[in-house]
Amino acid sequence: MHSSVVEMPLAFGPSDGAGTMTSAHPPARPVSDPRDAVAELARLAFDTTTMDAMLQRIAELAKELIRGVADASVTLIANDKAHTAAYTGRLALDLDETQYGRGYGPCLEAAVGEELREITDARRETRWPGYAQAAVEHGSLSSLSVPLPVREGIHGGLNLYAVEAHRFDDGARQSSRTFASYAAVAVHNMHLYASTCDQAHHLDMAMKTRAVIEQAKGILMSQRRCDAEEAFAHLAAASQRSNRRLRDIAQAIVDGVTDFGGQRN
Repeated sequence: MHSSVVEMPLAFGPSDGAGTMTSAHPPARPVSDPRDAVAELARLAFDTTTMDAMLQRIAELAKELIRGVADASVTLIANDKAHTAAYTGRLALDLDETQYGRGYGPCLEAAVGEELREITDARRETRWPGYAQAAVEHGSLSSLSVPLPVREGIHGGLNLYAVEAHRFDDGARQSSRTFASYAAVAVHNMHLYASTCDQAHHLDMAMKTRAVIEQAKGILMSQRRCDAEEAFAHLAAASQRSNRRLRDIAQAIVDGVTDFGGQRN
């Protein structure tokens, strides 16, 4: 596994200039219960919120929710390529990318294996020795990585980094699991909404394209005294000759600026 950008409809949010991601939806008050964090996510309107903004809010809420978290991030993995889609500070981003570069680490295992991975004391960690040493050098002695299912074909993980060793107790583990499970639902619903809008847009464009082609065929049938099949053949031939899209040729005929051969009047 290696570092790369996951190609999906996500983008980095705005930065505060110091490497920290910012959100357009600041919380009304700090959250201390997973239900409060979920309610905060529920207030994000799908029609005005992008996927990257939602992932950013998830990272921010996780940092607020779990005591002792210095920085949080969201990892996404698709086609064996990992990408940090949201982060609250440089510590999280640097440690995420350290794992991507090495091809192993708790955040990658949690995302792909869909099981919580914890480092209680990086100074004594033996499962990922190279990464653990890097974590110590960056000032993070403990961490939690929690699965964050996104959708089929894309794995996700919520990463929580702490400065102190043994920072996470049973309550923190349970809260992080609970929040991640609800956050995954919000992300899934956002994806469904975006996909539905996308499909509706493509359907609308397809209907408009078909309409203009039918109009152009009617014009050619009248001008050339031909049937519908011959009219369409004229359009296709003009498209090939001029190396222009069939719809553009049809629109030009409807607008009266070109004939079936693609020549301007």
